[in-house]
Amino acid sequence: MDPSLNNVGDAIMKEKLKELYIQEIDQSRLDFDHDPEYQAYYTQAETLWEGGDMPESLYRLLDTGNFLSFARGFRLGMELARWVRAG
Repeated sequence: MDPSLNNVGDAIMKEKLKELYIQEIDQSRLDFDHDPEYQAYYTQAETLWEGGDMPESLYRLLDTGNFLSFARGFRLGMELARWVRAG
């Protein structure tokens, strides 16, 4: 298989995962604001910056971390589904 085709497939999958991630947040099925553990860590982090406004660079880092966690969980779920089907 042409390695460049795999890279294209990876890029398409990453874009689809981003779309799904945004959709889950927009439809409140992935709701970080109401997760007590997430809020506890977020509150701790808020003490690191002044004025209560998260710097843009930290927001991007947090959003990227959230997306990577979502994507990893999605991929693990797909692997589990394949394993179950394989019996």
